[in-house]
Amino acid sequence: MAITLQIIGHKKSGKTLITTTLIERLAKEGYQVAALKHDAHNATMDVPNTDSARMSNAGAKQVILQSATEFFFHQKSNVPPLTEMVELLSAKNDFVLIEGHKEATQYPQILLLKPGEDPTNIVPTPPLKTGSIFRGTTADLLGKDEIVSWCYNYLKQIKGDAG
Repeated sequence: MAITLQIIGHKKSGKTLITTTLIERLAKEGYQVAALKHDAHNATMDVPNTDSARMSNAGAKQVILQSATEFFFHQKSNVPPLTEMVELLSAKNDFVLIEGHKEATQYPQILLLKPGEDPTNIVPTPPLKTGSIFRGTTADLLGKDEIVSWCYNYLKQIKGDAG
């Protein structure tokens, strides 16, 4: 079973930057990584320069893109629950990174903040950590490198504990 981590935050908070950088780092170390991107709009899969294409190019072996009306995984289908999508990806991967789905509370979360944001107004339960790529926030982790390093070390620690 893959170790799962959610990277959440509002639009333009750095979710894709952190997710793709973390994918690159894990893939470079030889880990199998899958990504699940939540999109509240009607997006298309693997169009050049889109988030799903960037995740794939970063080294994710599988990418799921969920929009408001479709579920993309080399097929169109009714949108299954998040847990089913994670289970699908877990079988063949060491890690599953979820970008978005801030309403979901069953997986550990890293919350990315923009200046002026209060974490208690964004998510119903406290995240593992807060991070920000912007100055002027009250986040626990500041800057891309610190956020990615913390996530990487967290995932490696859990993976070691799991076997």
